Amino acid sequence: MYNILLIIVLYFLIHQSFATMRVENITVTQGENVRFHCQFPSDISFNENIIQWKKIRSSEDNILISINGKVSRKYEKTYQTILADRSSSFDVLHVTKEDSTTYICQTFETQTILCQYNLVVLIKPEAPSLTVNKENIEEYQAVTLTCSSLNGNPPPQYTWYRNSVLVTSLDEQVITTNNNSIYTFNVTRFDNNVLYECQIWNQALTIPLRIEQYLHVKYRPYVNILDEATIFSSEKNLIRKIIGIEQQQFNLTCHYDANPSPTSIYWLTNGTTIVSREKLVYIPRLRSEQSGTYTCVVENSISKVNQSVYLDVQYPPRVRSISSRIRVNCSDSVVLRCLVDSNPSPYKIVWLKNNTEIFRDYQLADLYLTQVERNHSGVYTCVVYNRFHNNQTSNSSHAIELIVQSRPIIETTYSKIAAEIGQSVMLTCRVIGLPKPNIIWKYNEQ
Repeated sequence: MYNILLIIVLYFLIHQSFATMRVENITVTQGENVRFHCQFPSDISFNENIIQWKKIRSSEDNILISINGKVSRKYEKTYQTILADRSSSFDVLHVTKEDSTTYICQTFETQTILCQYNLVVLIKPEAPSLTVNKENIEEYQAVTLTCSSLNGNPPPQYTWYRNSVLVTSLDEQVITTNNNSIYTFNVTRFDNNVLYECQIWNQALTIPLRIEQYLHVKYRPYVNILDEATIFSSEKNLIRKIIGIEQQQFNLTCHYDANPSPTSIYWLTNGTTIVSREKLVYIPRLRSEQSGTYTCVVENSISKVNQSVYLDVQYPPRVRSISSRIRVNCSDSVVLRCLVDSNPSPYKIVWLKNNTEIFRDYQLADLYLTQVERNHSGVYTCVVYNRFHNNQTSNSSHAIELIVQSRPIIETTYSKIAAEIGQSVMLTCRVIGLPKPNIIWKYNEQ
């Protein structure tokens, strides 16, 4: 065993009389025979000294096996010695694990150690076993894997593998003794269906012995919402915002990872209405009123989990006015107002008069006219532009007819008209004004 060195040191402290000696380490497989051959120094001979062979034991008294080539009767089937004038051989027959120790050849008179042999009997360890400390394993719990093997000599080395990859840095997680290795760690969902493997090896083996064990870990649902048709997404207030375009189709898919499998899955809009009991929410043609928070709820025997996204349905501007025709008196002020519904907000608003641009702004949808005159009359058109997140531009418009009313003004006057008797005379009265004036002709104020 590996306590041999300590045994030898202790032995030397007790038996201080020793000469320069031969020390040899020998390994042999269980069941084989091994021979130690000790050549005496020149001042030692069989004729002048008594030669002993001893077996050193750590916890018990040392065993005296032979004296001058004669083995005690109780050890004849296990040990044999041959003694010559200048050397001695010592055989251990059919070695077993108990034969792993230190053997010395020494003189009886002075207890001088002539030769020392440190014998290690190599024994294949038994096939390992691998156990898990619990059956129902849940995420974040501590799990202990115990790999055990008996009767190996020297004690086997243990190594751990995770999905065929060597697990390193295990000093704080593994406790190893001669007969087992105990690996303790906290599991996550990524340990589910993972193959853990224990390998053992010592010098008696040509290839390591191995044993495998799959872990089965239960965990709550992990939910992720994928949107297949969106053109933009962002994180806002911890809820992901996604963009859809009105009149286009739209898909939301609830991807989940759960063990055991979910017992229910459904979709909510704005936290209340169930819109689907499947993984997929399919909207063939988006409408603006379908903007809102969509929540996928997944439940299994461990927990209920949900994840939400905010769907922002974008659409072209919608423009209208309170009235399509406005009448106003001359010298008054008037506001031409466009009522705009747009998502996203407009980036440009243009006013046209009779198809000619007269004003533009980036936010203001009202056109203010003060001290209007007759020439302000006309068709005013409000054109609103917005731009989707894919840079697609859209616009919409609405026309308002402005009528400026004014008092009647006679543009044609006649102070005198001359004509011969019998001729025809045409008198023309030209009048401007809105609304259209009534014209009355009088003769001599009658």
